[in-house]
Amino acid sequence: MKWRIINEGEYSEAMHHAIDEVLTEKLEKGEINPTLRFWYRKMPSVPMGRFQAFEDEVEVEYTEEKGIEVVRRLTGGGAMFAEPGNVITYSIYIPKDKVPEDFEESYEEMDRFAVEALREIGVEAEYAPLNDIVHETGKLGGAAQLRKEDAVLHHTTMSYDLDTAEMLRVLRIGKEKVSDKAVKSAEKRVSRIKDHADVDRNEVIEKMIEKFVEDKKHKNGSLTEEELVEAKSIAEEKFGSDEWTRKL
Repeated sequence: MKWRIINEGEYSEAMHHAIDEVLTEKLEKGEINPTLRFWYRKMPSVPMGRFQAFEDEVEVEYTEEKGIEVVRRLTGGGAMFAEPGNVITYSIYIPKDKVPEDFEESYEEMDRFAVEALREIGVEAEYAPLNDIVHETGKLGGAAQLRKEDAVLHHTTMSYDLDTAEMLRVLRIGKEKVSDKAVKSAEKRVSRIKDHADVDRNEVIEKMIEKFVEDKKHKNGSLTEEELVEAKSIAEEKFGSDEWTRKL
């Protein structure tokens, strides 16, 4: 397999999820090579799990007041708060026959390159079942998957330098009051890459790419015009709509 590596493209949250859908479908049809894509966001956002209830997960008035984009993912799992420049998100689009059938094994294998990259820059990261990347001080990130007949979408988001106080304002995490005590409690649950290594975010991403491709044929690439046009349509009609995001 020759991998396409995409490390560019700043888009809305809705557009990123539309791109996930487009590339997963194209891989399913055998129209594209397997791909690793890093995300760059335009604004703070909340990617919430496909099966979560909208009003149970976010502080609706606050997100609307601050213009925080909330989007329902294609994948399950929990809601996350994402800030441009303060998180690292990547998607892997890979043939299903290249992914272990066992879910725990697959999550560990898909994120191994990221864990190894973090350890090389001095962050003592490790995989924690089922779908987390952790440090002894807390959770660095989490992953989710969508499995189709012939393709798998695996995407992971990690905290680089997340504002945990803002996270508490945005997400309905046990309805905690945003107090010093609540922030300290959240900081124990959320661990940030920058807390453990004085390394620029772009350098972290480059190290992850380096680890990912060291045993793979690959080329650096971009999304095609066709992929972008298709994704833009899906973003407008689906992921950017209240009908999709607020359906539960």
